[in-house]
Parts: sequence; structure tokens; C-alpha cells
Amino acid sequence: MKKYAVSLAVGIGFFISMASVFPMMNLALGDHPGRERIEIHTSTVEGYGLVYTLYHFPERKTWHLMVAITGPEGSKVEKGKVGFLVVGPDGSKQKAMAMGMKGSYGADVDIGEKGVYTVKTKAIIGDRKLFDRFKYEVR
Repeated sequence: MKKYAVSLAVGIGFFISMASVFPMMNLALGDHPGRERIEIHTSTVEGYGLVYTLYHFPERKTWHLMVAITGPEGSKVEKGKVGFLVVGPDGSKQKAMAMGMKGSYGADVDIGEKGVYTVKTKAIIGDRKLFDRFKYEVR
């Protein structure tokens, strides 16, 4: 009975500590807590890792496109400039400069139409220019 009580106490303590750590991790990654989140693409460009995520803001009738960038050594890139060019299914183009947010960079985009979007990213990190491109389908 004593072992069970100790195991239960340790389990509850672990659960409480993890429940308090995960929200802090989301804020540290530049996430938007309580928002619909879709990871849409991951790539590596010249040793830098790029992870793209969309967050839905229905009250603003927009989506927030974010890219988290990690350097070749694995640390978050916090000092950079990032811009997006999003080409819609109808050929319309949206240019957006991203704002830095704790190792991520984000901007509002309109992807309300169904179809395939092409996302082009330019990131300037120090004297390096990184270019990335991928397609994302809205169904």
C-alpha cells in the first residue's frame, strides 16, 4: 500500500509539473495559445531548420503564418528578418513582412479560398540570405 501511495504521489507531481511546463514552452516558441494550430511544412535550408505553422484568427478573418527558425547548431534564431510571398490558387499575390516573436516570425495572410498556395520565404540572418519555397493545399 505504501508503494502505491508513493507511486501515485510521484505520478501526480509529474503530471502537475508537465501541465505547467507545456504552456510555457508554447509561449517560448511564439505560439498563440488557444488558437487552432496546423503545422504545414518543415524544411532545411543551408543547415537552418524551418518549421511553418498556421494559426486561425476567425474574428480577424485571417490566418497567421509563422516560421520558427533554428540555426545549424540547433539554437533558435531570434535576430533576423523574414518576408513571405504567398501566391493563391487564382494567381493572386500577397507580400508580408513577418514580425519576430521569440524565435519565430509571423504575418497575417489570407488563405480562405480552397486550392493550392505557393509560399515563398526569404530570411535574412546576419549576412546570410535563405530562400525557401513550398506548396500548401487548403481543402
